Amino acid sequence: MSIAQNPLLGPMKNSMGNFTVYSYHGMNIVRSKAFTIKDPKSDKQLAVRERITILASTYRALSRTIRLGFPECSEEKSPQNMFVSVNFRTAFRKTPAGEVISYPRMLISQGSLPGVNVLEAGIVDDGMAVRYETDLLSDDLSPNDELIACALLTTGELLITRQIRGYETVGTILLEYPALHSGDITCCYVFARSWDGKKASDSVYVEVKE
Repeated sequence: MSIAQNPLLGPMKNSMGNFTVYSYHGMNIVRSKAFTIKDPKSDKQLAVRERITILASTYRALSRTIRLGFPECSEEKSPQNMFVSVNFRTAFRKTPAGEVISYPRMLISQGSLPGVNVLEAGIVDDGMAVRYETDLLSDDLSPNDELIACALLTTGELLITRQIRGYETVGTILLEYPALHSGDITCCYVFARSWDGKKASDSVYVEVKE
């Protein structure tokens, strides 16, 4: 049964027949479920499903940073929706075993801020250090902007550091993890968020040197 405060305008929820209704940002959303489900399992359809499955797994591993990386998406799209949308066609490479994520092509953030100019990244005693240019000559950037660095380890652990951009010409952001080796890192990214959290930059894939 569908429940509504007002048959035309009030918030609605639950199901009736093959319809499911719910309220989202003040709008009544109605979805219909097909009476007959067609599942031909064509090569193209299976390829789409494979990519969606891979992206869903990757999102779960990196969700804490991806949720910060798409502040400019519309109200109708969640950070997860945006992550899948921007990576579905471009973030894959073919292998003999099938398609896999190409981490250098993948974006975990997207937006209108200029990208972070990473100078180098390497292993230090306390973990991994990433050096970057602050680029404060750009009118679009502020020393109070937030930089976010993350590294997904082969163990499944996710390292995250958040800090302000700063005033110095070159800054360093440290991902703390003692006894870390470059071979322990599956992927690493850096991106920026504006001081008010309303904008972000495209993420930059970081190559880590031992």
